[in-house]
Amino acid sequence: MKVTTKDKMLDAAVRLFHTQGYDGTSVRDIATKANVNVALVSYHFGGKKGLYETLVTQFLEGYLHVMKSELNRDLLSAKEQLLSLLRALLLYQTTNHYVARMVHRELTLDSILVRELMATYLRKEKHDFENVIRRGMRTGEFQKQPIDFIIIHLHTMVTMPYLSPHYLRELYQITPTEPYFIERYMEHMERWVKTWLCQTSKAMPSAYLAL
Repeated sequence: MKVTTKDKMLDAAVRLFHTQGYDGTSVRDIATKANVNVALVSYHFGGKKGLYETLVTQFLEGYLHVMKSELNRDLLSAKEQLLSLLRALLLYQTTNHYVARMVHRELTLDSILVRELMATYLRKEKHDFENVIRRGMRTGEFQKQPIDFIIIHLHTMVTMPYLSPHYLRELYQITPTEPYFIERYMEHMERWVKTWLCQTSKAMPSAYLAL
């Protein structure tokens, strides 16, 4: 597939934002790395801010597309569907790890852009997670417990490795972009799903079930 001028600029911007930060990267830096005329950044994106927002929205649209594709696999049980979804989201972020880190860091801020992203994209993520969890509770695969807390756990487990890769590398010698990481991490998440979502209510703290 032919690489377009826009694609070249997006790829260059991702790498520069990753190494130099947003504020440390100029429009000229992006144009130079992409080997294009500096005026094309403004022509296609309206400037550096527009280019940055394009990267963020493209990533989140792809993230939601992955969720939708996995949730459309109706033949799977709720547990199988959830585990398949978690694996697919890890693979997507591994493939796009530079952008993933940038987006997850952006989402820790309080800005107009982030509020728009929350309303447009993260609310849909919450809705999709909620659907599969409610389905598992209806079928008896998952124990009934506070859904909001489950979603917080799931979102954190899926995004944390790509938000803080240096933390994992420096303290645990774990590289989130390596294939072995996904396999080991999925083993952990599968145990979490089985022991926390699927365990019997007798093993659950009564105070927690009452929430």
